[in-house]
Amino acid sequence: GAYLSLFETTTGVSPVKICGKPNPSMILGVIEELGIDPKRCAMVGDRIYTDMAMAEASGVHGILVLSGEATADDALSSGVHISMVVPSVDSLCI
Repeated sequence: GAYLSLFETTTGVSPVKICGKPNPSMILGVIEELGIDPKRCAMVGDRIYTDMAMAEASGVHGILVLSGEATADDALSSGVHISMVVPSVDSLCI
């Protein structure tokens, strides 16, 4: 957001398209290029308002790791669909 504001202010031009999180095009382009069904994919992240919001908007599973910014209480009260909540990325390993 800060960089976007900087570019808009210095150039006087607003962006036509924003590709950062939580915009679904950030992940859907790769998924489509690989020919994978979004329902078979997952976004792993520690932020609800960016990572999990992007997962929800993209139709992929959102896996929230609690080793970063979000807490279990945040996940319950967010209103964002989260497919799975885990303590850390390491807990996803077999």
